[in-house]
Amino acid sequence: MRRNLSSILAVLALVSFASLAAAHHGTSITYEMDKTITVSGTVVEFDFGYPHPSLFFDVTDEKGQVVKWGAEFLPTPAALKNLGWNKETIKFNDKVVLGCHPSKSGKPVCALASISINGKPVNVGGGPGVAPGGAPQRGAPAAAPATPAGGAPRGQRQ
Repeated sequence: MRRNLSSILAVLALVSFASLAAAHHGTSITYEMDKTITVSGTVVEFDFGYPHPSLFFDVTDEKGQVVKWGAEFLPTPAALKNLGWNKETIKFNDKVVLGCHPSKSGKPVCALASISINGKPVNVGGGPGVAPGGAPQRGAPAAAPATPAGGAPRGQRQ
C-alpha cells in the first residue's frame, strides 16, 4: 500500500512539473524568434527575479515620443549568475542597446538576445559580448587548451 501511494505521488509530481514546464516555455508563441530587432533606450527598472529577469526601459521614437518597453531575459537568474550577473549589473538610467526578438502582438516587448550596457557588450549566454566580470564569452575561442602533466590537452586522448 505504501509503495503504491509513493508511486502515485511520484507520477502526480512528474505530471504536474511537466505541465508547468510546458506551459511556461511558450517563447516561440509570444515572440518572433526568427526575427531580431535593435532597440535603444534608458533603463527605468531591472528585475533580477524568477522565472526570468525583466528589463524596463524608455525608448524615444522617431516622433520624439517616449515609449515604455519591456524585455524578457531568456536565461534564468541562476544561469546569468554563472556568467557574472547580479541585480546591480544594470542600473537605473543606464543606456542600453538590445538585440531582441519582437512580440508577435506588436506591443513594445521583446525577448532579449543580446545587450550592450553603456556602450559595453555584455554576455547573456548565447549572444555577442563578454560576461560582466570580463570572463570570456561562452562559445568563444579559447586561448590554448590546458595541458595536464600527461601531455594531451584535456578532453583528448593520447
